[in-house]
Amino acid sequence: MGAYFLYLYIVGFEDVLSILKNVDLTLFALAIALALIGVLFDALAWQAVAQKFDYKVPLWDIFLIYMSCNFMNNLIPSGSFSGETARVYFLEKLDGGSRIDRSSATVAATRIITAIPFFLGTAIGLIYLNMSTDAPLWALATCTGISIVLLIINAVFFFICFADNWLERIIFALVDFIEKFFHIHVDRAQCSSIMGRFHQSMMMLADHKKTLLISTFWAVASWLSMTMVAVLVFHSMSISVPLRAVFAVYAVMIFLQMLPIFLPGGVGLVDIVMSTLFAAIGLPMHSAVAATILIRLIQLWLITAIGGLATAYLVKKINHNALQTVAKNRVAKGF
Repeated sequence: MGAYFLYLYIVGFEDVLSILKNVDLTLFALAIALALIGVLFDALAWQAVAQKFDYKVPLWDIFLIYMSCNFMNNLIPSGSFSGETARVYFLEKLDGGSRIDRSSATVAATRIITAIPFFLGTAIGLIYLNMSTDAPLWALATCTGISIVLLIINAVFFFICFADNWLERIIFALVDFIEKFFHIHVDRAQCSSIMGRFHQSMMMLADHKKTLLISTFWAVASWLSMTMVAVLVFHSMSISVPLRAVFAVYAVMIFLQMLPIFLPGGVGLVDIVMSTLFAAIGLPMHSAVAATILIRLIQLWLITAIGGLATAYLVKKINHNALQTVAKNRVAKGF
């Protein structure tokens, strides 16, 4: 944050502040609503998959779990592993079952599905930057390089989820490390059984074309909603930016925000890179910085704050349900 404030000082914070004072608050409020709708669409994409495995968790709880996922990802930068773990945990607890193989499969499937609109939008954005703007070579190279890295990571993830034995090899390698480092014993037979059921769940889901189509539809709607947040922010500042250009910049932002670089939400780094890239595609620097501040205010700070509240609510609900179950068991036993 210190480095970011130094950056703002060099850019000229007073000029940035004067732009922020003239923002259309109605359009900015619409951008906030659109960001929350985007999370709702993500929840609908996940619910479509979860219902195929007979999960009966209401949409409201699914939405809160997704908000909690965003909170965990921004709080603990770990390549979104922390957020996906939270999704599995809360789904299991709220459903009341113990089907970690299937809950993990729903999370893995939606992660693959949500990558589809991301890469399509990024490809459109990069083509636009290359053919229709005077963006410098370094900006194009940065966006392209990051997109290729993300594509490779997701391709490897997809391969691991569906290929035989690869997931087992990776997990057992981790088990070997855990056993040596912590001097504990891990039940490999149980791990192998869970991984086998996970693989079966993924293969079963692949046969449900209608479910995948519905989930993909909501994933595309979510991606468009999240991208339109930036477009609305620019309009609130009376600036017109092509949607295709925003696609490319967002690809970089999401990648940097996911990196496990011990910066929660990529604070400072993402902001500086976003401002620089927006300036590279033709925006005045002060406007680029102001727009970045507003976009990050919505998609980092506000979403994280609401996600924190959602996490606290879900934990409280789970504890309340657990106490009720204990009370019912005591009554049933005559205590």
